[in-house]
Amino acid sequence: MNDAQHLNLNSVEEVEARPGIFRKTITMGSIQVVQYRYLPGSRFEAHDHPEEQMTIVLSGRLEFDVDGNKTPFEQGDVVHIPPNIPHSAINSGLEEALTLNVYHPPRRNAP
Repeated sequence: MNDAQHLNLNSVEEVEARPGIFRKTITMGSIQVVQYRYLPGSRFEAHDHPEEQMTIVLSGRLEFDVDGNKTPFEQGDVVHIPPNIPHSAINSGLEEALTLNVYHPPRRNAP
């Protein structure tokens, strides 16, 4: 039996998660993938959750604050955020930033 699933990210509805931050979410099995698009000047406030998170910056630049450690990230950078660690992100640049976020297990409460 083939349990493989297929979906095109371009077909997923984009919703505004925060002012100036747009999200597309795909959940399959025990993995969740979320694409975030950050407009210039947007900020994702500090939060934490019990799910493990990995974020890949696909384009643009963001500053991540993970448990009080502020680090600039650009295209190709990856950050791993363990469960229950406070983190936030800001796009203080002049161009959009795009990230791909992987959660395990899938988040129950989408930000």
